[in-house]
Amino acid sequence: MAGVLVWAAAGCSSVVEGAAEPASGQEGLFDPCKDIPDSILEDVGLDPATEEVDIAGVEQPGWKICSWTGTWFFVSVLSNRYTQNEVTRNPDYAEFVELTIGDRVGIRFKRGSDAAVDGCYVALAATQGSVWVNVEAKAGVTHQESACELVADVAAHLDGHLPR
Repeated sequence: MAGVLVWAAAGCSSVVEGAAEPASGQEGLFDPCKDIPDSILEDVGLDPATEEVDIAGVEQPGWKICSWTGTWFFVSVLSNRYTQNEVTRNPDYAEFVELTIGDRVGIRFKRGSDAAVDGCYVALAATQGSVWVNVEAKAGVTHQESACELVADVAAHLDGHLPR
């Protein structure tokens, strides 16, 4: 056991040069943390200082994710390679509604397993696949409107900074 501890301690002092490699499938994806200006986030009631990259800082293969906090809600922007058609065929999602965001069609939906949660998504088509905007209401806080009402407004404000 002592040999393992010495080896592990020695391994911690090694230096690796170069840039971190993105998780598999992230290459070429829109990066919401880098590409959405703070001023736009503030316009929709988000605090840019609350930015969270990925899920608890862990890269998700095939996704680039960024989240921020508002007064009574959270917003995440999820960049991925799934088409809107694939989203509507996924049995994990439900309550699909086609809506117009700016000059393009969005698909609003919910996670089927989260019927009790006030959360909603809008998927917008992009050459890479799609970009999803997600709004989740905070528990125990008075909601000013439903997450499904708010997500369309947030997506519309972000639209000019999202890929097509």
